[in-house]
Amino acid sequence: MNNTEPFVSEPEERRRLVRLLTSQAQADPGLVGLGAALQRLCRAVTEALALRGASVHLMTESLGTGVAASSDAESRAVAELQFTSNEGPAVVAFRTRRPVLVPELRLAAERWPGFCSLALDRGVDGVFAFPVQEGAVSFGVLELYANGHGPLDARGKAMAATFARAATELFLDGDTITAAGELDAGLSASLVERARIHQAQGMVMVDLRVTLAEALSRMRARAFASDTTLLDVADQVISGILTADTWTSGDS
Repeated sequence: MNNTEPFVSEPEERRRLVRLLTSQAQADPGLVGLGAALQRLCRAVTEALALRGASVHLMTESLGTGVAASSDAESRAVAELQFTSNEGPAVVAFRTRRPVLVPELRLAAERWPGFCSLALDRGVDGVFAFPVQEGAVSFGVLELYANGHGPLDARGKAMAATFARAATELFLDGDTITAAGELDAGLSASLVERARIHQAQGMVMVDLRVTLAEALSRMRARAFASDTTLLDVADQVISGILTADTWTSGDS
C-alpha cells in the first residue's frame, strides 16, 4: 500500500477495503470457483502492499498439501520450494499457527538453508507467512513475497492479517466441495500434483529398497541439486527417466 493512501485503522474498515480490492482484481481466464477467488486475493494483497507476489498454501490433514493459488507463476514456484526443501516460513506458520515474518531472508539461511538458497536465487529477499485458520481448523497459509521491501509496518501487518482472514472466509463459504461432491477444480489440480509425487516416492522406495522417508529425501536432494522442482523429479521417475540404474548417476 503506498504512503498516499489513508491509514485504515478499524478492523471493519480494513475488511471492507480487502473485499473491495479483491473484487477489483482479475483472475486468469478460465480459472473459476475457489481457485479464481483465491488468485484474486493473492493479486489484491500483492498490489495493496506493493509486494513481489503471494501464494495460498493448502495444508490440511484431510485434503493434503498443495498450492491452492498464487498471484503469478513465479510466486507459485517459490511456494513450491518449501515442499521441495521441506522447510520454510509457511511450514512453521502452519505448524505453530502463528505468523512468521522474515523481512531479510538471507539472515534465516542457517534455519532454512535449502529454501533460503533457492528463494534468494529467484530474487525473493523477504517472506511473510500468515495462517489461514478458523479456531482449531487450519486450511493453510497465506504467504507474501518481498523484493527490497523491508519489514512490514503496523499497517502492513494488519492488512496482511485481514487478507488471511478473507482467505479463511473463502474456504468457509462452502465452495471447497462442489454441489456434485467433488473437490474444487483449482484445489483438485494442486492435489493431483501431490499424488504424482507420492506415486514416484513409492516407486523410488521399491527401486532403491529404502524407506518412504528416505525415498522422499532422495527426491528432494535430486531436485535441489538439479535446480528443478520436486514435481519435475517425480515426473521423471514415473516416466522411467529416473530408474534404479540411473538414480545414483546424479547428485542424490
